[in-house]
Amino acid sequence: MEMEVPTSASMGAMGSLLRKLHVLLTPEYQQLIEPVKDGIELLLQDLEAVKAAMVDLSEMETPTMMARHWMNEVRDLSYDIEDYIDNTMDSCSNSGADLESFDCGRIGEFGASIKEARQRHEIYELGRCTSRFTCPQIPAPNWKGINLVGMGKSKVELTNKLTDGSLPQLKVVSILGCAGVGKTALAKQVFCELRGRFECRAFVQVSRMPDTKRLLRSMLSQFRRHNRLPADRCTVQDLIDNIRDHIQDKRYFIVIDDLWETTSWDIINSAFPKGQDCSRILMTTTIEDVALECCDYQSDDICKMKPLSRDDSLNLFLNSAFGSEQNCSERLREVSTEIVRNCGGLPLGIINIARLLASEVDNLELWHHVQKHLSSSMATNHTSEDKLRNIVRLCYRCLPCRLKTCLQYLTMYPEGCIIWKADLVKQWTAEDFTRETEREDANAVADSYFDELVSRGMMQPNNRTYSDMVLSCTVHHMVFDVVKDMSVEENFTTALDYSQPITRLNFKVRRLSLHVSNTKYATKPVHISLSQARSLNFYGLAECLPSTLQFKQLRVLILEFWGDQEEFDLRGIFRLLQLRYVQVTTDMIVKLPATVQSLQYLETLQLNARVANVPSDIVHLPKLLYLRLRDVANLPDNIGCMASLCTLESLDLSNNSEQNVWGLGEMTNLQELYLNCSTELSGRLKRNLTALASSLGKLRKLRTLILAPSSGTSMYMDCSSIVSSPPLCLQRLELLPTICIFSRLPKWIGQLKRLRILKIVVRELLCSDVHSLTMLQELTVLSLDVQQSTEETIVFNDKAFPVLKYFKFRCGVLRLAFQAEAMPNLQKLKLEFNVHRGEQYGDILTGIEHLLNLQEIIGQIGAAAGAEESDKRAAEFALSDATKKHSRISRFNIRWINCVEEDVRVSKISDLQGISSSSDEEKQKANEPSGTDITIEDESPFSHEPNYDVPRAYKAEIESEEVPHAELADASRSSDSIDNRRRQRRSIEPSSFSRDRLSQPRKHSDPTDVASAVPKFGEWDSPLRPADNYTSIFNRAREEKRSQVEKPSVFDKDDLPVRRSRNDGHASTKCSCFGWCK
Repeated sequence: MEMEVPTSASMGAMGSLLRKLHVLLTPEYQQLIEPVKDGIELLLQDLEAVKAAMVDLSEMETPTMMARHWMNEVRDLSYDIEDYIDNTMDSCSNSGADLESFDCGRIGEFGASIKEARQRHEIYELGRCTSRFTCPQIPAPNWKGINLVGMGKSKVELTNKLTDGSLPQLKVVSILGCAGVGKTALAKQVFCELRGRFECRAFVQVSRMPDTKRLLRSMLSQFRRHNRLPADRCTVQDLIDNIRDHIQDKRYFIVIDDLWETTSWDIINSAFPKGQDCSRILMTTTIEDVALECCDYQSDDICKMKPLSRDDSLNLFLNSAFGSEQNCSERLREVSTEIVRNCGGLPLGIINIARLLASEVDNLELWHHVQKHLSSSMATNHTSEDKLRNIVRLCYRCLPCRLKTCLQYLTMYPEGCIIWKADLVKQWTAEDFTRETEREDANAVADSYFDELVSRGMMQPNNRTYSDMVLSCTVHHMVFDVVKDMSVEENFTTALDYSQPITRLNFKVRRLSLHVSNTKYATKPVHISLSQARSLNFYGLAECLPSTLQFKQLRVLILEFWGDQEEFDLRGIFRLLQLRYVQVTTDMIVKLPATVQSLQYLETLQLNARVANVPSDIVHLPKLLYLRLRDVANLPDNIGCMASLCTLESLDLSNNSEQNVWGLGEMTNLQELYLNCSTELSGRLKRNLTALASSLGKLRKLRTLILAPSSGTSMYMDCSSIVSSPPLCLQRLELLPTICIFSRLPKWIGQLKRLRILKIVVRELLCSDVHSLTMLQELTVLSLDVQQSTEETIVFNDKAFPVLKYFKFRCGVLRLAFQAEAMPNLQKLKLEFNVHRGEQYGDILTGIEHLLNLQEIIGQIGAAAGAEESDKRAAEFALSDATKKHSRISRFNIRWINCVEEDVRVSKISDLQGISSSSDEEKQKANEPSGTDITIEDESPFSHEPNYDVPRAYKAEIESEEVPHAELADASRSSDSIDNRRRQRRSIEPSSFSRDRLSQPRKHSDPTDVASAVPKFGEWDSPLRPADNYTSIFNRAREEKRSQVEKPSVFDKDDLPVRRSRNDGHASTKCSCFGWCK
């Protein structure tokens, strides 16, 4: 039997209402007067009967119109009764009055309405229905991913079109096909394979009602991952200008997924320079006219995707349902063939049906029911779109009630957007869609719901960690349409877009999503009641945001807005007594109320904005679990009172009080802690670090600890005394430069048996230190930054790091060796090192052939003093030769940089003894940001939009080069590797990820690329300095390049890539961008 949830789409608030009524009849509430108790008892009896009827009707495949209308009325009643009880209980609690506030007459009215509903159900025999769908509850299949089949030819054709080196000018290629045929999956595969050849790349998803401004911001954020984006109030033209300026004279690759009309394309296209750098744009669409116009009516540039063949369809189905064809029994093979025949060759439909049946291989009745349902619909569903919609409806009806509810809630988000699991599960919990069990709390249960919906194919994974955990998802527009129709029918969610005509809404809105993206002014639709809304999602102009005071029953508040004013007043939220979840994202300064102690149910507070003040009594909120503030916000004193808090992000050690740092040790429920330093070394910081060392030892439940610098901070400190006895249950530990450095790898590292992610900086690394690391059997991400060059080869022995997926090694000298069976699951290897004059590199990566699952190598090669370009070239060739020993490496990319910094000065806490508190204030004032803040979100490797950016909890597991998830088959070696591409020599080496930069620096210009010189998140280069906003590495590189611009090239003329001259306007006959000549 399915676990009953408090609130659901089909049952309304029936579950939580019954529980609250039962509580009111316990001895704890004996003060209730007898008439009220009698009324509640009668109400309970009728509600139990009505609930049973609701359950029966919700299981019917096609309830009658009268039955659906009756269910809507009962759902509304359940919400209204619960709202009344909640408001009355809060009134009694806040005023100190007794329970006499319950109105006997009002309870009687509710009882009469429920009794009447019960009678009507019996009179009209609403429970009788000829079609009853009896699909059993299906657990989530154990599905770890399969390679999409039948796309080999399309992938080769598309790759050839994009890598045609005979056309140096910008080229647009389209993927054309019906919904569900696999266009997005193919685009992601090709993007993953080709992205390393371009300096700038972005993957953006559109929708049928595109928000052009949001789309351009998403694109710009992927180009400028470490530069602050323009203010939210900037115009579309401002964004276009920013994009053009950034990618001018660079080679770029952009995927525009799911384009529906040409108006948006005309706007987006104006942002792309039409240079001669072999830039490429790939777009997907279901409309042929759109594909033709985007490709400038060059039909050869359109890749038409067709449905899968019968054999490929059956292969995909069997692999999805059984893991392989061999696991399918003979009795199911015949019915499988019939099911596949009715899926129209559409991968989305095939996979969804397969996952529906995956865990019911013994239920032959269910398989035949699905086969008959699909066969009967063939007579009326003639188009591919109709077939897919019918499959999605069937899969939706087979979902248990709890998953239908969670899936319907996704319609609160804009269509086509990326939805982050970390946010979504908290919203489900705040809405009471989940209930804790004996083994799991409500959030863990919500996590399992998310994973099950992904497993069933109702949500598509967008990002995964190296542990294969899904972090974000998107919803296919066909699934979105089906779910939205059901949500509207059950009055579960209401989404309004002010750019579209709004009809009258003659009902009570329970959950409202407002989109004001393309309209300057907007007014509230008529005949719509907002006072009963439990969730409000708002995206758009601040001027159009309705007063939050209208939403008296609000539980979830999500605001993403922009405007011309500097401040936004949010002080009225303290009156919203039912609030559980608050998320605010804006570039305006947000004014919070002076007191929030009335928000007794608040569980999550996420403020992705600058705040004018943090309420002093926030530390006394009894149920606050998750607190996220910008790193420039100071918390009030006494944070040790926040005993319930699980996540704190972030605490500034430079500016918060010493009392607060000591108070961390009292927050014994803390599981995730994000710390930062926003100023240089000071007396206050020294005292706080001393207190931190003591506090960390008391946090026995801590699973995540991150200590990172804020922008503008440039210092290294010896962390040996700060982190000396961390909690043994740590799963993620990041002690990042330019803050933390250890003289040697701490001995306690080997005791953290549960550690999955480790980022650490050490002055020196010895082979004996590596032995401590090999004791971490669950490590999946490892990043080692070694400041002093190693004199001995670092050897990773057999069976070391059995589950490691990502390894980054940064050191002045690269000497690594891998024995057989070392790192058997390593997928990505990232190396940063310096070359030295005349050094030999024959043993640079000894034993790399033993890394059996290695798929990608990324290298950054710098130069030590005296080293020349020939030394860099020798090291690159040595790396290339090493990769030849490995058959599975599909991506190999090398980037030349100036140097990898070594031997930085490390300060100890004891060095700060003489600093006075007055200098603290002066230093703090000197380091205050002047007008612009750089937030954690700005460092995201993904879209900058708040609901699309990477939550900080996942940033270690998604490295800066991670892309939207795609099911990747083994690919051949990248064709732009060293031996396959024409060597391109330049006196000025590019600082982009790919070395094939075409454009030469012009005289009297700054040859340095600002964006590519700014380090990607996690690469640990020097931070930005407030004075000029550039890194020290960038400034040094700029000076060196300026001094070389006037020098003649040392390369042969034939070795230089040929490009269009800006003066003569003629294009060359060959292009070396992709390594092929015409």
